[in-house]
Amino acid sequence: MQLAEARYGFALGVATEVVRATGHHVRRDRTMRIDSVLLHRVWGLPIFVALMWVVFNLVFTLGEPPMQWIESGLGWLAAHLQAVWPDTIAPLLKSLLVDGVIGGVGAVISFLPNILLLFLAIAFLEDTGYMARVAFLMDRIMHKMGLHGKSFIPMLIGLGCTVPAIMATRTLEHKRDRFTTILVSPFVSCGARMTIYALLIPAFFAPRWRGWVLWGIYMTGIVAAIGIARLLRGTLFRGETAPFVMELPPYRLPTWRSVGIHMWDRAWMYLQKAGTIILAISVLLWALGTFPRRVDYSRDYAAAMAQAATPEAAADLAAQQQAETLEYTIIGRLGKVLEPVIRPLGFDWRVGTALVGAFAAKEVFVAQMGIVFSLGEAGGNPDDLRATLRQNYTPLQGLAMMLFCLLSAPCMATIAVTRRETDSWGWALGMLFGMTMVAWICTFVVYRLGLLLGIGVL
Repeated sequence: MQLAEARYGFALGVATEVVRATGHHVRRDRTMRIDSVLLHRVWGLPIFVALMWVVFNLVFTLGEPPMQWIESGLGWLAAHLQAVWPDTIAPLLKSLLVDGVIGGVGAVISFLPNILLLFLAIAFLEDTGYMARVAFLMDRIMHKMGLHGKSFIPMLIGLGCTVPAIMATRTLEHKRDRFTTILVSPFVSCGARMTIYALLIPAFFAPRWRGWVLWGIYMTGIVAAIGIARLLRGTLFRGETAPFVMELPPYRLPTWRSVGIHMWDRAWMYLQKAGTIILAISVLLWALGTFPRRVDYSRDYAAAMAQAATPEAAADLAAQQQAETLEYTIIGRLGKVLEPVIRPLGFDWRVGTALVGAFAAKEVFVAQMGIVFSLGEAGGNPDDLRATLRQNYTPLQGLAMMLFCLLSAPCMATIAVTRRETDSWGWALGMLFGMTMVAWICTFVVYRLGLLLGIGVL
């Protein structure tokens, strides 16, 4: 034993004298020092949560000015079209452009700065090597839920889009881990849902609370995914948890070129989606919200508005007429059918129509709200839409909308890729109805508890 210690001591002395640290060793030492802080058993997770809070605050703080510029431009365009286009010339085409295209697609495009900032932050964290360490950091929590840190990687990808997140589960070796991760990944808030939050959070919450609310929504999605994973692993996918082995890359300083390419790809995908899928759905929803056209009303609104004592009274009468017009259309009738189901959640038929549209693509929720209120009360400016939402709903209802959109069934593309990856319509439809049920129950509890406590009702 003493001889072995002497030999090792001699070898260590020789190595110390003759071995010089190269740049590679220096980088490795630097990485280890950083990891001693960021991967700390106690402080590692709070640092990650705090970092996400900073990201979401910056998304709103830095994204607000360019978003206002886009909204102002859209408002000017809508007002200009309204002013120069006579009502007697092709009124339906005018309504399609102002209410359907500008009110629908324009409302989605206005949130592009927020989307870009979110993807900028994600790209930066990925390129530095930190996101890989988040998976390692979450392994302890995920292990208690029946999964391992490798399952958290698709969830992180889901911050951008759920479709590639589900496809990324192919790296998981065991079927039970893979299927569990597929079924819970949609609970992580994707970039498409960000458009909903960017509309509703400024509409109902003061600037100092917006970052907190957005952070809370994203954290709620992650917690829901982990909780549902634990439930699935304890029921449908029982079995031992596979060990987690992962090679952590060294820390690197991202280049502006790589981050810029990542942002451009995401922005181009977002604009393509807005210019194709969302445009087509917006036109369809506009048609459903325009036809059939109502001729007979419950009262003579023209005479009543002519006799109105104040401009405010005339505006109220005009809003009532528009509400009757919308209720008579196909989309209004569909909303009325859904209203008994969603009324306990604090939603009316107009929100119901937006939720139906959101099943095609989450951004359509914003487009449909823009169309409904453009046809009804608001103009083409998304800022006007927020003001109208504040007049019609409470902050508690706004929070309920975001919670339901977070937890409810994902878009059609996600359902389709789930069917392909699981090779079964059963799992895809189970995801569809299961998430909708979870969303309804959670939203009901939050909304009713808020009413009981009197929180956010004014």
